[in-house]
Amino acid sequence: MIKNPPEPSPAQRPGSVPRVRDDIIAAAARVFSQRGYHAASMSEIADEVGIRKPSLYHHIRKKEDLLFEIHEQMIDELIERTTIALQRSEAAEERIRRILEVNMSFVARHRDSVTVFLSERHEMSGQRWDELVVKRDLYERIVSGVVAAGTSSGEFIDVPPQITARALLAMANWGYTWFDPAGELSPEEVAEIFAEISLKGLLTR
Repeated sequence: MIKNPPEPSPAQRPGSVPRVRDDIIAAAARVFSQRGYHAASMSEIADEVGIRKPSLYHHIRKKEDLLFEIHEQMIDELIERTTIALQRSEAAEERIRRILEVNMSFVARHRDSVTVFLSERHEMSGQRWDELVVKRDLYERIVSGVVAAGTSSGEFIDVPPQITARALLAMANWGYTWFDPAGELSPEEVAEIFAEISLKGLLTR
């Protein structure tokens, strides 16, 4: 009886994008965050995971696979959490508060991955980067849509939604460079401060 040949590993399948274990993605995020994408080596990532370098290639084909996985994991979770949070609020003012709370909590919870997500985004190219751009644009449209709806309802002053959305997100996103989880303020408290600053400029008098 002739046996079928063994199924090739993900890294051996031509043209396939292997599924990468969460612990490998997290380890890569830590190494990329500390060393930078270009300086980081596959050996360092394997050591961080606790496996041998040859074993790492059973899960991925190249270092860029890990960078893509970090980016995709981050934007997918951010879209999901923001969408859920917005379902619990109707008023534009509360929606802005929820957006900032989700973002600041996200930055605090995934500091290494957010560092890579924001600082190494230009290292991606080709079709994979195009896929990420579509998701990033979707998320920005979600936020700008809240601003536009607030203007239409008369809650907010007339401001360009896209620029306003980028300003709101920038406040929370750059928290990865300074926020201290062991500091005096929680992510939620920082988000509330950001909301107060933003809404004083957005709400109609």
